[in-house]
Amino acid sequence: MRNKQKVRFVVLALASLLALLVVVACVAPAPAPAPAQVVVETVVVEVEVEAPAAACETKRDSYKIGFANLTEDIVFTQLVRESIESEAEKAGNIELVLADNKLDGATALANADNFILQGVDGVIEFQTDEKFGNVMMDKFRKEGIPVIAIDIPMPGATFFGADNYGAGYMAGEAAAQWANENWDGQVDALLMLELPQSGPIPAARLQGQLEGVLENLSGEAPAEDMIFHLDSKNTQDEAFRVVGDTLPKIPDARHVIAVNINEGTALGTIAAFEAAGRKDDVVVVAQGADPSGQDEIAKEGSRHLGSTGYFPERYGEWLIPAIIDALECQPLPPAIYVDHVFINGDNLCEFYPEHSSCS
Repeated sequence: MRNKQKVRFVVLALASLLALLVVVACVAPAPAPAPAQVVVETVVVEVEVEAPAAACETKRDSYKIGFANLTEDIVFTQLVRESIESEAEKAGNIELVLADNKLDGATALANADNFILQGVDGVIEFQTDEKFGNVMMDKFRKEGIPVIAIDIPMPGATFFGADNYGAGYMAGEAAAQWANENWDGQVDALLMLELPQSGPIPAARLQGQLEGVLENLSGEAPAEDMIFHLDSKNTQDEAFRVVGDTLPKIPDARHVIAVNINEGTALGTIAAFEAAGRKDDVVVVAQGADPSGQDEIAKEGSRHLGSTGYFPERYGEWLIPAIIDALECQPLPPAIYVDHVFINGDNLCEFYPEHSSCS
């Protein structure tokens, strides 16, 4: 709404002064009349004047946008980058500056410095280490650079990504339902492939999976000492290692649910059970539903039940318009969430008809 100012004009009306100004000539003197009384009236007139709206200092005909990807070694993040590139090209007025954070906070900080050096107008940041978020955001704020943070929040940035708890709960509930139908609701152990370095928000997707399992099992839940919190470091190789180290501790567990931070850790978990000759002891759910997970879900007899879909191939459809809005002084919500669906073998072709298993 435009500001309006009220301006007051005062009009002075002088009345009955004529008697003081008229001299009647050639008339016999007469007694002087009493002086006329001067009447002064104050009239207040209110006029509305439109004040000019404040200019948007960051609005331009074209923009230089920095995008720092989480890593280029994960299918999910490759799809995010490709989507952002595609939508930036469609916009027609964006020069995209790319960087790879390599799953490392110090690298992300160096990339932030480079963005500032290159004079970017806005930043889309996908970085893993919450400890570096404050430092990076302080640098961007000092330069007046708006930031959208993907999946891992940064203080003062607009958050974009998963509704972590809700997305996790979907997967946990699906795992519990499978266990109810196939193991009479009995679960001996629960493995949680986590990512503690990214802080409490991504951790909510693991909390959601855990509670989705425990609240929906028809049988007895695993004892607390049979719930294993494993640091996956967000990679398939590390998940393979930590699960492989855990299996000797649970030699008699024949009904194991594994919940995962992403598809890579789900694949590493399955591989570790296969390497130990215990493939049939585990069922896995995950987050993301990127092509690597889709391939495993579609396999005959797979132990991968499904994943909550995040649709990384569409991230650019939300992110590019949002960063332009921010630069053109349009208000953004504190968080922009993806609409989630649990993807399994039954509905994979509905959401990804181009998958090879759907032909």
